[in-house]
Amino acid sequence: MTQKGTRNFIFFLMIIFSMVMNTLAPLMTSIQERFSVSIALSSTLPFISTLGTMISNFIGSFFISSIGFKNFITTAIVIQIIGLFSFATATNFSMIVLSVFLLGCATGASFMTLTTVFSHLDRKNQNFGFLNACFGIGGIIGPLIVSLFLSLNFDFRFIYFIHLALAVFILIAVTVFKPIPNIKYETIKITEAISIVKRKFVYLSLLIFLLYSGTEIGIITWSANLFHDVFAYSKEFSSIILSLFWIVFTFGRLITEFLNKKLTELGTIIYFSISLIISIILLLVFRNYIFFLFVGFSLSPIFPTIQKYSNQNLPGRILGLYNGLAFGATGIGAMIISTAMGVIGDFNFNISYMIPFITFSLIIYITQKLKQVKLLEN
Repeated sequence: MTQKGTRNFIFFLMIIFSMVMNTLAPLMTSIQERFSVSIALSSTLPFISTLGTMISNFIGSFFISSIGFKNFITTAIVIQIIGLFSFATATNFSMIVLSVFLLGCATGASFMTLTTVFSHLDRKNQNFGFLNACFGIGGIIGPLIVSLFLSLNFDFRFIYFIHLALAVFILIAVTVFKPIPNIKYETIKITEAISIVKRKFVYLSLLIFLLYSGTEIGIITWSANLFHDVFAYSKEFSSIILSLFWIVFTFGRLITEFLNKKLTELGTIIYFSISLIISIILLLVFRNYIFFLFVGFSLSPIFPTIQKYSNQNLPGRILGLYNGLAFGATGIGAMIISTAMGVIGDFNFNISYMIPFITFSLIIYITQKLKQVKLLEN
């Protein structure tokens, strides 16, 4: 398959895996009702999913290069098929928990592999903004499918049979047409991995992943509470705002490549981090939802930009390890920063939304340091 064919197949897989990942949240109430579990108990599902993603990222990062990219993504798809089948046929909440863990593992392994393969394409075929926009597209389609099936009074588990059929199709396509090359490198040992992480360029960029992702997830997760409890918006209007947010967010990712060319990669991170801080200030002062859309636009290009910048400035042999650690860092960030915003928000959401001031000020500082490291390496 040509590089363009591989690129387009990667875009397709990003949408499909994102659809599966973003199907769980809108089904939480259905799961609670079907298996008679409390909100508190069902809240363990996102944690279990994140845990599975992190485990597959951290462990897989050491083996992906020696196993080969095609073999690794094939394994991820098989795990996803098992998880989807388990979810679709679940008869109790324990099976749901196991399924969510397996799907988390599959998601972590697949995103890590797809990003690494994407980074091995010729640079003219690399558009990290569109790659991440595909995740946003899946995030839009997934809940829409859930809404359609629930409105038709179908069993919510039937949705996972649809995902299962798509996963089987993808497995056949990967096996027969081989769109993902089975690139292999010498195994990276733990001691070497530690020395790689100690490189200033590596740990500084990983810190940006951690700070950005944790804050982004926190801003989105607690937005409904901010709008309803602080701004006194209705729940229905708050949902509409969040939908508009995702549209603006996805648009921003689609034009990320254009922004990088105009501002440079590190310039994009710095300018949009400043824009994020200003947008949060305006949101809290004027309590107008329009500034939340500016928040979405400010967030949109940062993740794909640091992903592009780091992947294009590291040797191919360590990209599997690096991307595993990067996606693992996003999970850590979500657990720490998003949770902290929730805990503080229990007392005061205005103070909670001050956390992005700290995290994005640190991102600006780290990006300046990263620029100096790059200049020194040149």
